[in-house]
Amino acid sequence: MLRCNELYEYSAYLEYGTPLAFAAVSPFARERAESCWRGTLGCVTRIVDGEAWRSLYIRDEECAAQLESVEWWLTRSPAVPLKVYVTLENDKHSLNTVALLEEFSVRLERCGVQFFFCLTLNGIDTLEPFGTLLSRAEDVILNGCSDLTTLRGLDGLRYLKRAFFNGCGMTDISAIRTCALLKAVAFASCPALTSLDALQELQRLKSVCVADCPVSSLDALRTCPSLESVRFASCPDLTSLDALQGLQRLKSVDVRSCPVASLDALRTCPSLESVTFASCPALTSLDALQGLQQLKSVDVANCPVASLDVLRTCPSLESVRFVSCFSLTSLDALQELQQLKSVDVQSCPVASLDALRTCPSLESVTFASCPALTSLDALQGLQQLKSVDVANCPVASRDALRMCPSLESVRFSSCPALTSLDALQGLQQLKSVTVSNCPVASLDALHTCEALKELRVYSCSSLTSLEHFKGPPNLKDITISDCPITSIRSLNTCVSLRIVDVTSCPLLLSLDGLGDLPNLEEVRARGSGITDVAAIAQCPALRSVNVRSCPQLQSVDVLLKRGDVEVDYDE
Repeated sequence: MLRCNELYEYSAYLEYGTPLAFAAVSPFARERAESCWRGTLGCVTRIVDGEAWRSLYIRDEECAAQLESVEWWLTRSPAVPLKVYVTLENDKHSLNTVALLEEFSVRLERCGVQFFFCLTLNGIDTLEPFGTLLSRAEDVILNGCSDLTTLRGLDGLRYLKRAFFNGCGMTDISAIRTCALLKAVAFASCPALTSLDALQELQRLKSVCVADCPVSSLDALRTCPSLESVRFASCPDLTSLDALQGLQRLKSVDVRSCPVASLDALRTCPSLESVTFASCPALTSLDALQGLQQLKSVDVANCPVASLDVLRTCPSLESVRFVSCFSLTSLDALQELQQLKSVDVQSCPVASLDALRTCPSLESVTFASCPALTSLDALQGLQQLKSVDVANCPVASRDALRMCPSLESVRFSSCPALTSLDALQGLQQLKSVTVSNCPVASLDALHTCEALKELRVYSCSSLTSLEHFKGPPNLKDITISDCPITSIRSLNTCVSLRIVDVTSCPLLLSLDGLGDLPNLEEVRARGSGITDVAAIAQCPALRSVNVRSCPQLQSVDVLLKRGDVEVDYDE
């Protein structure tokens, strides 16, 4: 008899599917088998909110007809609660599937198996044929039901927790007000939906999402005390969020492409943690966020917000993101925010980062298309800073990065003043460097970055040589793409290299330098000027080579003869 630890080790080899003979050995073997990607007999077990649930997917009528053959497995002790996922259309085959599932559900009930349906109904015009399945439905998704004008059929569903409606024509959604367990509801592209009154007093409702619907009022949400998350997108008649006032559990608000002008209601939402506003042309102020003690994330894009001063009063703030806020010139309001970890500023006329000097917890910064940003000096000495991403900014001074001992990832893209990587010299935690479309001429400074594992250089027209580059001992992945390099011989000291990518380097005629690399697994040289592949023919770990579009390459026979290397080449 196999012990549990032996079963566990054996099952680790069966990631994609498990033989039934193994799965049936014991309850433990069954659990392990069903946790694999394909599960057993179509059944997959997952842990949801700390409880094990078995999932079974019914794809078509033929699949439903075979349910009887797996019924013994589903009812076998110990029984696990079951969710049956079904997609149905408005056709004869789907009606036949419904009949088979109705019979199946009766048998499951007789055997005492707890089960629910998760239904996706496409293009239907009535819910009537699906009544039996709906009575056991936990999730209902209606897609493209443009002729469905009413939700009659969802009345009083005892188990319904989530309902999503996409491209449906209903004008009356009153049926869902009787679904007492409803937790989440979403409406998208429902052109006749003007009111959410049916959501009134749903005591367990936690999430509401409305997109591309002519909804004008949210008054019904005032009476949903459990509401935690709301999202509104492309609702042209939605001008006010006043109905959210006083919702004690509301944690997340996301408003996009709506003419909302005031956020005053949010002042009275003490649990608010995250706010997102995008393309709201009437939104000029964030003052309503003042003093929100739990607020952790603020994301504002394409809004005429000019001041962030209110954020000084949000002590829990961890993440801020501002994109295309053309009136935003200063980040001074972020000064001394002790919990701030992430700052992302894109397409804003911000000129100074001085406020960030006083943010001791800062871990990640991103700046893109900020035409007035010329210096990173304010980052000097930030002990927790791990990631720096700068794109399309005229940053000339980067020396401050030398004083960021925790830095792990650096990315520079389209920075015309970046000619050197000397500021990265000696950073002991640096693991990843990406440089794209910058006038960098040398990578020599990186040899002192002993933890460096990944180096990617793209379209740097001044990088002509790697002659003096001494790769760090842990470098595993290097890309030099679309650069005028002529040699990679210096890589022969990078004994940990696994992947080398020299795609689109037409002046590179040889792969000399890679021949003695014991761990090299993959070489990508598509569009390069190489004439042969003899240099890598003896690499013991080599498994993949791409040499397509190499007009001067004479032959790949030396690789093909090995038999253990996948070669992608022009035949």
